[in-house]
Amino acid sequence: MSYQLSNKTKELLSKRIGIPYEKLIQMEDEEIDAYIEQKTGKKITWPKGAKVDGLPIKTMEDMDKRIDELER
Repeated sequence: MSYQLSNKTKELLSKRIGIPYEKLIQMEDEEIDAYIEQKTGKKITWPKGAKVDGLPIKTMEDMDKRIDELER
């Protein structure tokens, strides 16, 4: 399934984000993350308690910490 944004939505996104929509859709995920971090000055993180399909999101750091606890 494919969605198409209206020209007005693309224009608003470009204005809000600070780069043209066409450039944004050509960027790799890592480039977008780096751009956001550079623009905001903050690292992108998952909010505490965030869930996907009802399951809590675990970072690699969370998993490493849990493995260390289990190995003790």
